[in-house]
Amino acid sequence: MILEHYVLDTATLLALGGSKQVSGLIHLAAGDPVVRLWVPITCALEAERERTGIVDYLGILDVLHTLDTDYAAAHTIAALHQRHVSYGVAAAVHAARPTLDRPEGALVATVAPQPYEALEVPVFNLNA
Repeated sequence: MILEHYVLDTATLLALGGSKQVSGLIHLAAGDPVVRLWVPITCALEAERERTGIVDYLGILDVLHTLDTDYAAAHTIAALHQRHVSYGVAAAVHAARPTLDRPEGALVATVAPQPYEALEVPVFNLNA
């Protein structure tokens, strides 16, 4: 079975509850066993810094799968941050890369696609 993997970044997490496209993606994932939604913990914490309560809200959405920040993620985030990329965008970039669990990688599903333009990562623009 081919799975569709999407990484939700900080901007998308902040749009939860206010964006029809984000809500639609979550609804789709809840009803379609081939769609997987991933949330890097770094993105969740960055969103929490801007809006208290986001982490608790994410915890009640069964359809979201969290990705811990391990050394490889921390290294990627630090390297991209040196290039003035925000922690949340850098975490989403790392999460979208191919892994053993996601050999084809993932799309970054975002309401703010501009920061990803020069980062060579596939993006699913939730505004389109």
